[in-house]
Amino acid sequence: RQTLLESYLRPQWGWKTFVFIGLFILIISLITIDLKVKPMELLSNTFTYLTDVLARMMPPDFSGIFGMMSSMIETIEIAVLGTLIAVTLSIPVGLFSARNIAPNFLVFLICRVITVFFRAIPEFIMAMVLVIAIGFGAMPGVLALGFHTMGFLAKFYAEDIEHVNLGPIEALNSIGANRAQCVSFAIIPQIMPSFIGNNLYILDRNIRMATMLGIVGAGGIGYELQSAFRMFNYPRVSAIVIIIFITIFIIDLLSSAIRKRIQ
Repeated sequence: RQTLLESYLRPQWGWKTFVFIGLFILIISLITIDLKVKPMELLSNTFTYLTDVLARMMPPDFSGIFGMMSSMIETIEIAVLGTLIAVTLSIPVGLFSARNIAPNFLVFLICRVITVFFRAIPEFIMAMVLVIAIGFGAMPGVLALGFHTMGFLAKFYAEDIEHVNLGPIEALNSIGANRAQCVSFAIIPQIMPSFIGNNLYILDRNIRMATMLGIVGAGGIGYELQSAFRMFNYPRVSAIVIIIFITIFIIDLLSSAIRKRIQ
């Protein structure tokens, strides 16, 4: 019996496994050749340049700490407002993107196209277009984050709704409840933990992305980071990176604590 168990637990290396590994290596090799990437040279140069940049970044320059903290707070505000817009817009779109509660196929299709469209356009491209249309500042970042992450949240909501337990819905239908009552009393209570968890994840993600959108002129700490890079002020760059890291770390701890409390 022990021999049979050991033979069963032993990795089964069939010819399909070797074919898959061979194809994987071939594809990676072709991509490397097409991009003209030399792995050893890349690793060597990366290590050399990285150590040089890190040496220039020391010690961090915190002389403008209050200005940097103000920009970091602006970044958090951009992320919060962007998340609020995303949640507000994604609730109706997500509801009608679910096959089991969409009023008809046309509404379902339109809402699905909306979610795919906004997910397909990266925040950077959207922010660049909005900077041209609106001008520099926080508003392009808020709208770019709001519209892009609206597509993700609507997709999450739709998938959660499509996998709810149908028992409560059928029970409400049997006593003559309408669609709105079924959504309010049978669907929303089931998806609420996931709803809160997804919103916290998007907020966490948006804070990270908001730091980068400043590079294209969308305000916040990212703009300060870009300015420091352009002026080759590497000690200030390291100070900004440290502030971003500490902020993201604290927010991640708070988000994890809230998720645990919900579960």
